[in-house]
Amino acid sequence: MKLVHRLILSAAALLALWAAVAYHVSRPPDAGDYLRTVTQVATSAHDAAATGVLVGRQQLRDGVTDAYAATAYDDGLRAVAGAQRKLAGAVPPDDGSAALRDRLSPLVQATARELTDAARAADDQALRAAVEALDEISGRLAELIEEQR
Repeated sequence: MKLVHRLILSAAALLALWAAVAYHVSRPPDAGDYLRTVTQVATSAHDAAATGVLVGRQQLRDGVTDAYAATAYDDGLRAVAGAQRKLAGAVPPDDGSAALRDRLSPLVQATARELTDAARAADDQALRAAVEALDEISGRLAELIEEQR
């Protein structure tokens, strides 16, 4: 086989591969893809809320240092911020997916708000209120995750 034929075949194969990758990357998400994204977001928010509950309870018992608690809350907030960006960047493909997003979004926002409240709590009463709210949010997120399985 001549070199020219080999080059043409190689170029055609590369073009086909590039077209397949471009299609895969640019195709709109289907309901399954969106559900996977929503589940990842809900899991991230749930884990951040549950961590906030654990850290807050230990903080109330003087079981952790303030520096440790601040770092844990900050890590949770970063995880929730990433989850919020991921949810905002995903376009729901149908009405059912939009309804799911509308259920999840307020929970993710509440997680961020309560983690911030816990991190900034000036006294045990404020911290306890934030921890209780995080515990309730964590439970609601766990229910939502379980519903999607």
